[in-house]
Amino acid sequence: MFTQNKIESLQLTLKSLALYDGKIDGVVGPLTLSAIKMLEALMAEKQSMDKPVSDDLIQEITAIENVIDQPGSNIDDALIFTLKNEGGYTNHPEDRGGPTNKGITLKEFSQYLGRNDVTEDDLKDISIEMINIIYKKNYWDVLNLGQVSDQSIATALFDMGVLCGPGTALRLCQEVLGINPTKKINRETLELINNISDEKFIPMFAGKNIERFNQIVATKPDQNVFLKGWINRANRLHSLIDNDSIDVSVPLLAAGSSIGEGLYDLAVQAGIPRDDIKKMIDWQTQHKPASNPRYWVVFKIKEHSKTKRMHIFDRVNKTVRSIHAVHGTGSDPNHDGLATAFSNIPNSYQSSLGLYRTLNTYTMAIHGRALRLEGLEDSNNNAYKRGIVFHGVPYAGEQYVKQYGRCGRSHGCPAVEYSLVQPLIDQLKGGSLLLIS
Repeated sequence: MFTQNKIESLQLTLKSLALYDGKIDGVVGPLTLSAIKMLEALMAEKQSMDKPVSDDLIQEITAIENVIDQPGSNIDDALIFTLKNEGGYTNHPEDRGGPTNKGITLKEFSQYLGRNDVTEDDLKDISIEMINIIYKKNYWDVLNLGQVSDQSIATALFDMGVLCGPGTALRLCQEVLGINPTKKINRETLELINNISDEKFIPMFAGKNIERFNQIVATKPDQNVFLKGWINRANRLHSLIDNDSIDVSVPLLAAGSSIGEGLYDLAVQAGIPRDDIKKMIDWQTQHKPASNPRYWVVFKIKEHSKTKRMHIFDRVNKTVRSIHAVHGTGSDPNHDGLATAFSNIPNSYQSSLGLYRTLNTYTMAIHGRALRLEGLEDSNNNAYKRGIVFHGVPYAGEQYVKQYGRCGRSHGCPAVEYSLVQPLIDQLKGGSLLLIS
């Protein structure tokens, strides 16, 4: 529909507005789409609403050392959602916050600048950089949301933190997780957040907020005028949920067909050792005998990354598709295209060898929709905790390999190029096996 030159012009415009910091390449990837969404959010002109009185603010910002390899969530995506809720400039006489623009009050802006002479006109002209800095300092960093692996959950916590205060958001989050409240984010909370799905967390978290709103109005009837708006905002959190379920159905065992039937013949075509296929079939037979996935994957990670070393087997069509895939930076410290070191240790940025099972999808901040992986062996059983997932990247395709002689590197994830990843995610999700060997 649009030529590459037109997309490049769009990217240049978005860059001039400080909304896009990617390459001017004419490719509509996640960064370009995010910048477009941010522009839409900044154009929103909804009336703001008075905010509920927050609980005590979190007493201390505590840096928690990373518990995942994969980069966590991104404030830019969360801001897109929240700015649409907050709207543009308003100075409603019944709003206790006073003059507000994009959810930031004149008082808050003045405190950040350390000045008492900040005017309403200054607030109206606040830049996107300043908006980002204030939200990041006062809400995002306080809640350590950059270390939440699920973007949807991070966005929900951020949005309710902005509406109700980070202390309230943390307390209600911990109620959902079933742990004692703390005055600051801690490792236990982060680990539990990173081990719960958005489809489970967000409805309970939204419900806790709505319950609190009703309690506020019960004790302060004059706040009833804001109740509908508060509830609508909490209910909008449901739109963040990825509709895919962990229990995505996969083809059942066909009558008269053994598990993985036909895979050995396909493996010969791709030069895959028979023992690799046997390992996969044996696991499926022992642990999931009632299902017989159509698609199976073998990633020969020890081959040079310039080769098409990820092989997708389609048992129904009896075909093998071979594509480029990346390995972790820690597995290839010299960036020469060869993975020589492997680890299951968090923060190693190394790939993990072994057998994986695909789970559900979720949305990553940088790379978009991704597929969670469960490590099935001692060599990779930290995969979920480390955020090792199947996702798209701009540095895994034929064009990249032709230019650089190798693929780029991930933080340990088996990733493929953007143009291929989404159809593959839909084919593999919900129980297919992936062997990295």
